[in-house]
Amino acid sequence: MDTWSLIAERWPEHLLKVRRRCAIDPGFREVVADYHEARCALTRWRGIDLTMSERVADYERLVRELESEIEAGVTPR
Repeated sequence: MDTWSLIAERWPEHLLKVRRRCAIDPGFREVVADYHEARCALTRWRGIDLTMSERVADYERLVRELESEIEAGVTPR
């Protein structure tokens, strides 16, 4: 799945905000790219390791952390 499909799936109400922020903030753009990579890796490892290993748990934590960073970057404080 491409980056924007993942973002739209997770935050349909913030898709435009994420796109705008990525356009002007290289650091935020990198977080979004890392999120895409982590989600893809998590999906891949879930398919390979059906016992839900530590590796899967690590990717789940990483995805949650990146989601928090993205949400903080697009929601009012």
